[in-house]
Amino acid sequence: MAKKITEAELRRRERKKKIRKRRFFIFLIILVLVGAGVFYYFLQTKLFPVKKVAASGSKLYSAQEIVSASGITDKTPLMTVSEGKITAKLQKKLPYIESVKINRTLPDSVKITVTDAKEAFAFKDKGKYFVISEKLRVLKASKKLKKGLIEVKADIGKLKTGDNVSFKNKEQKELFNFLYSYTKEKGIRLNKIDISNMTRVTIFASNLYEINLGSNENIKQKIDQLAVMIKEIGERKGKINLNMWSESDSKGTFIPEK
Repeated sequence: MAKKITEAELRRRERKKKIRKRRFFIFLIILVLVGAGVFYYFLQTKLFPVKKVAASGSKLYSAQEIVSASGITDKTPLMTVSEGKITAKLQKKLPYIESVKINRTLPDSVKITVTDAKEAFAFKDKGKYFVISEKLRVLKASKKLKKGLIEVKADIGKLKTGDNVSFKNKEQKELFNFLYSYTKEKGIRLNKIDISNMTRVTIFASNLYEINLGSNENIKQKIDQLAVMIKEIGERKGKINLNMWSESDSKGTFIPEK
């Protein structure tokens, strides 16, 4: 006569069955993860070595210079070619490269497309002028102020070729960005920006006007007023004072140079 299985025994067997299923499922997940890891490792380090590298976009550097500076060789696995890392390498060795675009094509091709930096500013530090791009990267050092660049005076960190300009004061950086972009929008051609004293912000424009903007309070309205005044003043050289501008007294003063 078959032994009668109790309800408690049935529950115990059911629990064991569930435990075995759970362990098998965990083992399967681990196996898949290990397999994926091994596949990823070979994909990254062994498969698809780069055989073709092309470069274009620069008028300052040859394709060969760009490829060489990128560090990509025929031993470089295609999947390890990173746009961020290649950009950092290129900008360190070839400072006048502003941006980099990487296209990878299976099984073995890489195309590097670069954009040259445009000289825009000159920051003075320790007796030298540093040529700076529009995106605030240090391009080179110079003993003299290069014609056509906007001279900038501000509290900045150490300047090093290939690095970005580091403002010590966040408020100064925001003001600098605004002054450059908004005066450009208003058609005002700047020669110099002096924000080293935030209570006496000074800009120079068109090689004609020295403009005292005072503090950065109401700075947008002051630039709007400046654009109007420049049209009225014309080609006369002198000093424009908007230091006392307010909503109740929205006029500036102009003192022509004798």
